[in-house]
Amino acid sequence: MNLKEIDSQVSYEYVNPLYPKSNEDVEIKIRIINKVEKVRLFVLINGAFEIFNCNINSNIASYKFNLKGNSLIYYYFMLIIDGSVYYYDINGIKVSMPCKRDMFRLKSDIRPPIWVGGSTCYQIFPDRFKNGNSKLDVKENEYEFDGAFVKTRNFNEKPLSFEEGRCLDFFNGDLYGIIDSIDHFKELGVTALYINPIGVSKTTHRYDCCDFFHVDPKLGGDQALIELIDIMHKNNIKVVIDISINHTGISHPWLLEAKKDKNSKEAEYYYIDSEGNISCWYDVPTLPQLNYTSSKLRDIMYRDPNSVLKKFIEPPFNQDGWRLDVAETVGRRDKDQLGHEIWKEVNKNLKDIKDDIYLVGESWNDSSSYLQGDQWDATMNYIGSSRPFRRFLGEEDRFTCDSWGESPKKVNSYNALDLKQALESNLNTMLSQMLYFQMNFIDTHDTPRLHTNDKVMDFNIYESMIMLMYVLPGMPSVYYGDEVKLDGSVESVEMWRYPMQWDKNKWDYNFYNLYKNLGKIRLDYNNIFKYGSHTFLNCNKDIMVFARYYKDESIVLLVNKSNKDKYTINLNQIKGKYIKKIYGDGQAELKNRKIYCQLKTNKSLLFYLNK
Repeated sequence: MNLKEIDSQVSYEYVNPLYPKSNEDVEIKIRIINKVEKVRLFVLINGAFEIFNCNINSNIASYKFNLKGNSLIYYYFMLIIDGSVYYYDINGIKVSMPCKRDMFRLKSDIRPPIWVGGSTCYQIFPDRFKNGNSKLDVKENEYEFDGAFVKTRNFNEKPLSFEEGRCLDFFNGDLYGIIDSIDHFKELGVTALYINPIGVSKTTHRYDCCDFFHVDPKLGGDQALIELIDIMHKNNIKVVIDISINHTGISHPWLLEAKKDKNSKEAEYYYIDSEGNISCWYDVPTLPQLNYTSSKLRDIMYRDPNSVLKKFIEPPFNQDGWRLDVAETVGRRDKDQLGHEIWKEVNKNLKDIKDDIYLVGESWNDSSSYLQGDQWDATMNYIGSSRPFRRFLGEEDRFTCDSWGESPKKVNSYNALDLKQALESNLNTMLSQMLYFQMNFIDTHDTPRLHTNDKVMDFNIYESMIMLMYVLPGMPSVYYGDEVKLDGSVESVEMWRYPMQWDKNKWDYNFYNLYKNLGKIRLDYNNIFKYGSHTFLNCNKDIMVFARYYKDESIVLLVNKSNKDKYTINLNQIKGKYIKKIYGDGQAELKNRKIYCQLKTNKSLLFYLNK
């Protein structure tokens, strides 16, 4: 009797519908074994438990009931097996009755962006990606900002240090360059773009917006964005744009008017004390923080029909999502703690217009309080992907660095059990219905490129983390250039934002083939990634096994950090009579519900199984 074959989750496999309305019937299922005599479903609803005797049909027990207007229910199972009582909750089978924190949770009235779970994303920092129209180029010394003048660079040069460039060293990438790169995206299996800010701004990073309502002319203006999204949609590629509604730049007309007239409506958009001092995000003097105690500010940013966040998701733009910069600090300043209130308003206002709009908030830590189905759809999943991935290679965590993540040291690396614990903790903390939408990655514009850290880089282990990134619930996001091993260094933010290398003779095809093949795998087995449940199979300090499964198909990843040449995987709840290796060095054979693997040192394997 293998109790590990018993299985249930809040997933498409076991909850129908997975995103119910509050007055809708919902069916809950659990997969059982032959020895099970009875299954009861305990549901905490309207403040008390209701107990249902499940219907058993072969190896599935289920019960359908009405949510009775509840926005959130908790539930668990009781099973009688060979006369003994067992319970089943998020941690699996056990003999003790679950506490509330270990029960399954189901939220109603979520408006999900279903498309995200099966997508593969590509992140672009516009100025550094590609020039598609030289007529748009900013010119050397064209303007002055923050004590420096514009400098121009070509794509064969390095970014300037902050002291030299002051974020004004333009490579003149633009939106037309992105349009010209559709073939590159399609070769990588990319089905979504995440583009860093494009609003009118002074700097290369464009987080210092001085006009939220228009696209920077240096990138092609509004018309370029309309054309870009239209062409991407015709090629089945979604478009998500980065924006910071937390602050403006110091050249924004609102700030200029607020400084000029303390009684103006614009003055209430900022935090300005009696002496005229303006509060800034983390005291960065070029990023004055917006004050969301102002109802007028909320109107102009997201409530009015012609507000900033609504404008670009409607025709003629038809944008598919917003990446929300420094989202945890929005609405938070001293006694003002309005973050959750604001994001609930943003969610409702935007999803009333476009119910599958994707809202992904930047957070480096546990952001589960924002992932309750009524605020963000996702977080930039640093805590559940990038941070444990990098530690698996032995890189110092950002928050133990002496500086803002620059020059991380080599430290003791995670073993496979450490990695499992880090991932499992995040997966179990979050509302399960939201797992499908998380943005998973290893690098972004705010991290060093891991492959440039010579102190820790090992391609075999790096490869295993990219494989994991593509398999985890959610959407993998590739930072432009990682697929060709783009140059850079770990010393400063500027060195994390190198210009894209378009000379294919300078590409590292070990990297390119890795990303290309994994992108194809996500397309070939899309339903497993879009709708699949997940589980960890047998793990030890050297090897972690992670699986995704949907109906009669499964993807199994063996992450290997050892010199072992053999390993055996017990399938437990995973179905399968046929096995095929789809990526990695090594071999596998399926016998008697076990996979017998032949391994190479530090090389991981990806399998496909079906019934």
